[in-house]
Amino acid sequence: MNRVLVTGFGAFRDIEANPSQWLAEQVRDELGSRVEVLEVSYAVVDEFVSELDGDSFDAWLMMGVHGSAERMHLECVARNWCGMEADVRGEVRGPGMIDPALPGHLHGTLFAGRGRMLRLMRAVICVIICFFVGWLGSRRSGSGFCMCLGRR
Repeated sequence: MNRVLVTGFGAFRDIEANPSQWLAEQVRDELGSRVEVLEVSYAVVDEFVSELDGDSFDAWLMMGVHGSAERMHLECVARNWCGMEADVRGEVRGPGMIDPALPGHLHGTLFAGRGRMLRLMRAVICVIICFFVGWLGSRRSGSGFCMCLGRR
């Protein structure tokens, strides 16, 4: 059985209702996936990742929101970068690399697999896309908390 971990985030800045939280909950309700909604906090993300059991899931779909985007972006690359924005607790870790020992970019593996796992992940993505009109594919990523999850 393939197990998908889906992460979304709670409110931050002027985003009172984070769409990634709502979408993660929709995926859970539609597909029965494990869902974690995280506070937009470096400390919370660090703790979550440090306690994460990599054997408890087969694939990890990380969702977030770009505060000024007008359409959905499918990000295929995680940047090893923290911006200058403070988290919800006021902590600032940038500008700078999340982990200087790692490369500047990490390419995702979402569409690299074969067989049942690839079909499952595509199904998850399709559920998400069904909630949006006019999505656009993007090869460039931001410097937000999904990037921190991707680099840990």
